[in-house]
Amino acid sequence: MTIRKTRRKNDEKPFHEAVTDLLFSAMANHEDFVMTYEVNPTTGKKEIHVMAGKLISPDMVGMLKNHVAEQLDEGSGHHIRKME
Repeated sequence: MTIRKTRRKNDEKPFHEAVTDLLFSAMANHEDFVMTYEVNPTTGKKEIHVMAGKLISPDMVGMLKNHVAEQLDEGSGHHIRKME
């Protein structure tokens, strides 16, 4: 008689729900929310990076804007909105 293996139930939230929850939490706590993506040159797949917390100083925002401006011809862009 063989032993039947059962699959573990996946308790993880779908990506869109996890990102939405993180965004709402960051807004409620007056934290920074950063979402970026990059294309993996080897596989061609998009990799998404999401961060929240006390992350960005005004100096860092300027540096990020300059970095994106240097790469506009490659399709980079940015949107910054200060929540009050």
